[in-house]
Amino acid sequence: MFPVGALVRIEHGKPWKRTITMSGIVKSWSDGLLVVERTFPAGGRYDSLGDEKLAGDHGLVEVVGGSWVLRRVYFRSDGQTIGELYNIQTPVVLQPGLVRYTDLEVDVVRRGNGRVEVVDEDDLACAVDMGGISPALAETARSIAYHLADLLRAGGDWREADAAYKNVAA
Repeated sequence: MFPVGALVRIEHGKPWKRTITMSGIVKSWSDGLLVVERTFPAGGRYDSLGDEKLAGDHGLVEVVGGSWVLRRVYFRSDGQTIGELYNIQTPVVLQPGLVRYTDLEVDVVRRGNGRVEVVDEDDLACAVDMGGISPALAETARSIAYHLADLLRAGGDWREADAAYKNVAA
């Protein structure tokens, strides 16, 4: 479904029906974990981390089908980790060459200094106010985010974060 070296499209849906389309190259596909490598142009800042994008920066997107959590790790050209962003979204749909989900706005970050925090709760509240996310779905997203942050602070694996939510409808 995801041959190493193949191009994969990532459709990052927003609650107000806009879709941001990204792409990358399959680095690995094993045991249900898809790892996609992406490169970034210089300029701007990394979402929720705030670090400046420099020439040569690259990142990995790690995703498991059906998961409420997607991991992004950002690196400088010399391999130094900039930080990690854990996107909370509707359960990921994997199809040949395609990753699709709807962003639930709240995220968890692990900064380069190791500090873990839940961010963008105001964006989640705005999406609820605008009718893009139901209050119940927002509460699920918030619960997953705080559970994930606690798990990461304790040294746990991000893939464990949504195990309790596998049977919750989006």
